[in-house]
Parts: sequence; C-alpha cells; structure tokens
Amino acid sequence: MNQKKSGNEGKKPLRWCAIGDSFTYLNDHPEETGYRVTEGYISRTRRKTGAFSVINLGKNGSATPDWLEEKFPEAELYTVLLGTNDWHRGVPLGTQEDFEAKKEGSILGNLSVILEHIRQAGPEGKIIVMNPVERGDFVYILDPLNHAHGSYAPDQGQMLCDIAEGIRNACESAGIPFLDLHGLSGFAPETAVRFKRVKTAEGYRELPWPAYIDVPVDYENDDYPYPPEAADYTYDGLHPSDKGNEAIACLLAEKIREVLQL
Repeated sequence: MNQKKSGNEGKKPLRWCAIGDSFTYLNDHPEETGYRVTEGYISRTRRKTGAFSVINLGKNGSATPDWLEEKFPEAELYTVLLGTNDWHRGVPLGTQEDFEAKKEGSILGNLSVILEHIRQAGPEGKIIVMNPVERGDFVYILDPLNHAHGSYAPDQGQMLCDIAEGIRNACESAGIPFLDLHGLSGFAPETAVRFKRVKTAEGYRELPWPAYIDVPVDYENDDYPYPPEAADYTYDGLHPSDKGNEAIACLLAEKIREVLQL
C-alpha cells in the first residue's frame, strides 16, 4: 500500500536570517555563557515553528552602526533585534523623519538603512523587527571588569525604554511586522536576576533590585555577583537565561506563524 506523502516532503526548509547582537550571537556560543544557557532563543523558536535553515549573523556587542555595510544573504525570513548596545554607546534615537529618510547617524535612521539593505538582498523575504528589553546591572561572566548599570537609569542621556518605544513607533507607522519584546517578554530590572551578591561591611549579601543600586562593587577582587542561583530572566543582568530565551522564543514563534502564515 502506498503511503500518502506529506505536503512538506521534498521541500527545502525556509531560510531564516537572524540579525542581532549578543542575544542572537550567544545562541551558537553557549561556552560564552559559562554553559548557563542550554538553548538560545533561535534554537527554541526553530523547534516551535518547524524546519528552518538558520543563518545566524549575530555579532557580539553590535549596535546599528555596525550593520550599515553588511551584505545580507537571501532568505525567506529576516529577524532584527538591536538597540541595547546603541543605548549603552550613546547612539541617539533619532526621529521618525530620520527613519523615513534613511538618514544614517541615529538608531532609527540606521535601522531604516539596514531594512532597505535586507529588502534588496531578499525582495520576497518577510521581516520582523524586535525591540530591546529592559536590563539589570550587567557583569560579564568571563570578565567582571566588563560591566554596566541597568536600564533603570539613563545612559548618556537616554532611557532604554524610550529607544524601545521609538523603534516600535517607527516600525508600526511604516507597516513593518513588529514584535514588542520590551512590552511583552517580562524582562525588567526587578526580574533580570533574583539578586545581586555584593560585599558589604557585614559581609556578602544577596540583594534584590532596587536594594543593590549604588552598592559599590570591586569588580577586580569581589566575588562574581551572579552565582547560578541568582538567574531569573537573565544569568548576568543582561543576557537571557533559559527562562528569558524561552520567553522570547514563545513570542517570536507566534509572530513568525502569523507573518509567514504557517
């Protein structure tokens, strides 16, 4: 008896080009998380949505200026997740006019240029833009001297929430499929980690947000402030833990099914 073949048999998997910073890059580099992450958001999303051939272009530490000259491959799906490093570097948000004019020099202008280059590389491809999530005090697990305060305070005059909202408004005004990770994912200064382990006059204490704000840390000599049990949505104050990656993947998988009509 002949078995009925499935409709997908013999079809090439859809190509998904993932563009982003360390959130995207770390999917393929678990060793750089100290193996605290078992599966990144790309792998989780791929598993939830079916057979994709993934092109992970994630660049550790990248911001929108780093993508202006990028040569993108042809793909059926492109996702873009940038902005948190722009905030930390002081790249200005820019205006809706910058976005519409594709004017380099601001986050919105740069993003518009990047999207135009994507459209040129894959005219038939679908694009989903995401915005950055909130963060706690970041301390890099492989180098504690690499650290930054959380998004509860401005960095070089800008709030991360304003950047996230600006990206959302620009994309929605232009009719670009958009996923509001900032508003929907659950990342916040109070959920980034369960506590920050800091040295005080009374010895080490495990302080939640906001109690740890402004408690001085000797990053060269003090213990690393985020033992494994401190993890919540992140494992280091910034980068997604398994819980955080799962939250992103659930939202992204739903958005991909909507955009690609899977």
